[in-house]
Amino acid sequence: MGKIKFGTDGWRGVIADDFTFANVAKVAQAIADYYQTRPDRKKGLVVGYDARFLSREFAEEVTQILAGNGLSVVLSQEDIPTQCVSFAVTDKNSAGGVMITASHNPPKFNGVKIRGSFGGSAPPETTNAIESFLDKHKPKKISLREAEKKGLLKREDLVPGYLKKVESFLDRDLIKKAHLKVIHDPMYGVGDGLVERILASSKCEVITIHHKYNPGFGGINPEPIEENLEDLKRKIIKEEADLGVTTDGDADRLGIVDNEGKYLTPHQVFSLLLLYLVEGKNLRGGVVKTVSLGYQPERIARKFNLSLDEVPVGFKYVCDKMQEKDILFGGEESGGYGFRGYLMERDGILSGLLFVEMITRIGSPLAAILKKMEDRFGASFFKRVDFAEAGVNKPKMIKKLSSSSALTLGRIPIRRIKTIDGVKFFMKDDSWLLIRPSGTEPKVRVYAEASSQSQLDRLIQEGVKKAREAI
Repeated sequence: MGKIKFGTDGWRGVIADDFTFANVAKVAQAIADYYQTRPDRKKGLVVGYDARFLSREFAEEVTQILAGNGLSVVLSQEDIPTQCVSFAVTDKNSAGGVMITASHNPPKFNGVKIRGSFGGSAPPETTNAIESFLDKHKPKKISLREAEKKGLLKREDLVPGYLKKVESFLDRDLIKKAHLKVIHDPMYGVGDGLVERILASSKCEVITIHHKYNPGFGGINPEPIEENLEDLKRKIIKEEADLGVTTDGDADRLGIVDNEGKYLTPHQVFSLLLLYLVEGKNLRGGVVKTVSLGYQPERIARKFNLSLDEVPVGFKYVCDKMQEKDILFGGEESGGYGFRGYLMERDGILSGLLFVEMITRIGSPLAAILKKMEDRFGASFFKRVDFAEAGVNKPKMIKKLSSSSALTLGRIPIRRIKTIDGVKFFMKDDSWLLIRPSGTEPKVRVYAEASSQSQLDRLIQEGVKKAREAI
């Protein structure tokens, strides 16, 4: 068994290996111990879970231990998106939340995400404190029935309130008159049916593929990246649909396929959403993106005189910046996007519905909207390559990569190097290469963006080689 360690967003492990009921109980007791030190402990916690194998049972285990320590719990009646827990925490003024999910990870994984009282990912100081309580006390546990008798447990349907929150952020008049054919792929996850419920008041036709429940996720990882979306692309062409929306296992991440069956990279999705907020909705404010996002948002920010911050990979860093500054929009390469005035949380459902609103307002097919944006701000070709590598010494790898004597990458001169998370090389033509160990899986990730496919291929090839040599 591996050591219990919180990563980019929570603790994750392989079911029946390190993610066992015994280890989940240890984590739950550490969470309880942490909240016992908090002045807001009497506000209780919200507990939710996704559609993975045994997620409900793991959530009930966490609930029994929290209640066994005298903490009140609101437990979801059904599997729900992570952002649904985040909304419930803020809506109920709770001390925090616990979500049982491994998000986009392979089916054999499960995990625990912690949400702060502000409704976003718990900051490192919180998860570090929780880790410090591990194995300090034997888990104290009472049954769910006893917890209910003591008034420490309420089971609630948390979805309706969340859906009202989503609807409040949308232009209801535009949504009502939207007349699109939308294909939604929830990837056998908890997003199933939610897009359809919100668009029920519109003239849209919503076709859903890959319904839950399938703990094997149809043999793929529930991650909305192109290699997992062939069924969605084919369905869009067959149905002559206007838009394809896909959400990951816990529905906080988004993937988009346009009306021509083309997958849009997260860089294109981020840029389209940003441009729509600024031009379509006439909003202003800062922009924050993770280091794994690219140059289109930077060009849009310059065009409209918007501040732009770049942070390490992980939405918690985006959330931190959104709490510090007047940030209009923030996001990450993995498909998570957050909005001012909504939640301190990414939301794949809301982000996908904003594309319905965007297409309806502009009155053009999504492929045409994308082309117009890229005519203004440059084309973007992006690729990410992951390869398994356990036990990487991240500081050593970064030091070796950043001290490289190479003057060019992909035949383009290197302009500068950034090391806020892994090593990112910036070339003189704005193309870039990022090499970093994953914070959620035993993998090394190589990312690159360029203005042409040939340049992208060269960068990726050189990047993978450099990464393997640095391990």
